[in-house]
This record gives sequence, C-alpha cells and structure tokens, in this order.
Amino acid sequence: MQPIIICDQLFFRYQEEQEWILHNFSLQVNKGDWIAVLGTNGSGKSTFARMLNGLLQPESGTVTVAGYEVADEEKIWNVRQKAGMVFQNPDHQFVAATVQDDIAFGLENAGIERREMLQRIDEVSKRVGIEDLLTAEPHRLSGGQKQRAAIAGIIALRPDIMIFDEVTSMLDPKGRAEVMETMKDLNRAGISMIMITHDLEEALMADRVIFMEKGKTIRDRTVHDFFQDPDFLKTRNFTLPYFLEMQVALKKHGVLLGNLSLSESEWVDRLCALPSEM
Repeated sequence: MQPIIICDQLFFRYQEEQEWILHNFSLQVNKGDWIAVLGTNGSGKSTFARMLNGLLQPESGTVTVAGYEVADEEKIWNVRQKAGMVFQNPDHQFVAATVQDDIAFGLENAGIERREMLQRIDEVSKRVGIEDLLTAEPHRLSGGQKQRAAIAGIIALRPDIMIFDEVTSMLDPKGRAEVMETMKDLNRAGISMIMITHDLEEALMADRVIFMEKGKTIRDRTVHDFFQDPDFLKTRNFTLPYFLEMQVALKKHGVLLGNLSLSESEWVDRLCALPSEM
C-alpha cells in the first residue's frame, strides 16, 4: 500500500545551541491507518505533529503528505487541505462568532461556492453531532462540544488525514467519550489518523502505536503487540488501565490467560471461562 505520510530522517531543534528535538526521525503512515503516538514529555511528539502540515519545518530531512512535499511553499495550502489538525485547546482555532460561521470560514478560504458550503456545513455538523449548535457562540460550548466543532471545521474541507494533538487532555470524561467516538467514526470512514496522546486507553483504540523518546521512535508496533509488554510502560511512569493492571497482577499470582486482553469485556469473558477449581 502506498504511504500517505512519509517522514524521512528528520532533524529539528528550536535553537542551534539546543539538543535535537527530533533526531533522525523516520515514519511511514498508510492510508486508513490510526496511529497513536506516545512518549514522555519532551520526546518530540507535538513537534512531529506540527511538521505534518507545515507549522514547523525540519532542519534536515523531508516530510511528504499525500504526495506533496511540505517544504514546498507553493504546495502548503494543498498539504493543509489534505492534513487537518486539531489542537489541545479548541479556543485557539475559533475565528468566528458562531459555530456555523466558523465552519464556513475555512470553506470560504478554500473557494467553495455557497450552495456546496451550506451542504457541507449541514453534513459535517450532523456527522459530529453538533447540528443543534450551529448558531451557538463557540466560547459558550462545553469542552467536548468545542472539540467536535473544531473537528467539523476541519472535516468540512474533506481531508485525507486528521492529526489530533492531545485533544482530550482538557476534557471531562463525557467530553472525552464524545470526541473519541467522533474519531472512531472518522477512521471508519477511511480517514488516516495521527493521535498524539498520553492516555493509554485512547491508544488502545488505534491500530498501531509509535513510542517516541528523545526525538526518536523506539517502538513501532501493532496495538496488540505493543501492550503485551506492560513493564515497558511502567518504566516510563505510565499508569496502565485498570483491567490491564489486574491481568498483570493475576499473572504474577499464577493465573495465566495467555496474551493480555486489550478490552475489559474480553478479559471478563476469559476470566469467566476459567475452570472453577482455579
């Protein structure tokens, strides 16, 4: 399959006297992939994300997105139409007085004619569940509603790639669930996803996990294979989801279930299937 994102030997630092934020970083992403990018603070996750639509440029190396080189200034608008980005704080993305006008802003800049613009606003607002909020002022929305409105503004441009940079870190559990459900729907529709996160439960929803440390990829595995080594995460001070922590504890006490289950329901089913004498 042809990669939709290619990062080749990226080096980046904010100032010459600093250490490298990205150090010989390479990555390929195929169309339709959902990739979770994990790492400790300062590992280069957000710096990498900002290179995918030209907010930052590498000191050396190349970034190619949907066939366009991000360093080509004449193609940067094409890149940003193909790769939409949603940030941690959605308030930084709103530019208009209402949700509808905010979605329209990007479409106007893209030269979309009015009839199609209205159709797209209607389509994306229903898709992310904010059709009743179009006349609302963005700053009056809840955290989850704000993020879904920000996502609507991006997907109205019909990108092939969505980049989410810690988008749930400021949300309550309800808002987080709303946004994660929206992300699942987008990926099912074929959109490639790059999700920067510290949350292991969110990472479990991806197809593949990239773990970054000191500007490099130190692990690149399917989500199933990645989570079979919980000790690796513990040494990096990550807290395992409860059902994974319990499986690790049971294993230490001789309850062997084979590979770790990556969902609570699967784990419970396997526990219930154990012989009663155990």
